[in-house]
Amino acid sequence: MAILTLDYDIEDVKENSFEPLPAAQYFAQIVNPDDVELKESSTGKPMLKIVWTVQGDEFDGRKIFDNVVLSVDWKVKQYATIAGIESGSELDTDDFVGIEALLDVIQDTYNNKVNNKIKNILPAK
Repeated sequence: MAILTLDYDIEDVKENSFEPLPAAQYFAQIVNPDDVELKESSTGKPMLKIVWTVQGDEFDGRKIFDNVVLSVDWKVKQYATIAGIESGSELDTDDFVGIEALLDVIQDTYNNKVNNKIKNILPAK
C-alpha cells in the first residue's frame, strides 16, 4: 500500500471550469507525438485520437480534441491533405506532429453537455 500526503488544502483547489470555445475558426497545431494516437472506435474500427493546441489568440494553449475514424474518407482526406500524405502511402502518426491548420470549430451537444467539434480543417495560411 502506498501512503501519500497531500501538501495542499483541497478546499483551495479550483474546479476545472473549461467552457467550450466559442464557435469560430482557430489557428492550431499538433504539438507532441502523444497528441496523435491510434485507437479503436466504439464500433471496433481503427481511429486516430488527435489533440490540437490553439495558437496565438486569447485562447492560446487551449486544447481541441478530434476523433478520426479511418473509414470516414472525407475526414481522412482533410488530415492527409494538411499533412502532405499522398494516396496509397502508409500512415505514420508522427507525420502529423508539428502540422498547423485552421480549424472550423462549432459547439455540439452530446449527452446534455456542450462540447467543441471540428467541422472542417483547412491548411494554415
